[in-house]
Amino acid sequence: CIARRLLTRYASRLWEIPRGGEVIAVAELGTHCRGAAFFDGSALITPELEAEVDRVSRGFAGFYFGRYDVRAESGEALQQGRFRVVELNGVTSEATSIYDPAHSLPHAYRTLMRQWRLAFEIGAANRAAGAHPATLHQLGQLFHRHRAARAGHSIS
Repeated sequence: CIARRLLTRYASRLWEIPRGGEVIAVAELGTHCRGAAFFDGSALITPELEAEVDRVSRGFAGFYFGRYDVRAESGEALQQGRFRVVELNGVTSEATSIYDPAHSLPHAYRTLMRQWRLAFEIGAANRAAGAHPATLHQLGQLFHRHRAARAGHSIS
């Protein structure tokens, strides 16, 4: 829904090829505030789709919770587990189905509460298995690296 705006903004750079490891921030904001519509697609869930999501998820060590943004040729292709992952969002992601106009605000809060409960349960299980949570200092370093990468600076 924002393709025209981005093509206009980056018209002079469309034929550039990024260097290996170069980060190019295309947009700072998601499409939530740019007119995108989100709908609850849970009616499309099938055992085949769940199996493929599980297979893809197992390819990411330490990934237990998140949201995939995907593309598929059709609803039927998606149901068959034929899709491409466009983006993987981790534990801080939310189910975009909460933005479906058919759902109420209390429904959105219930969905988020279930997600947060699950995230905390996963964290507790990981700690019980010996995982060590990041320190506040480590989180600060990660934040600094992220901001520097978004600004186009290389930080090791």
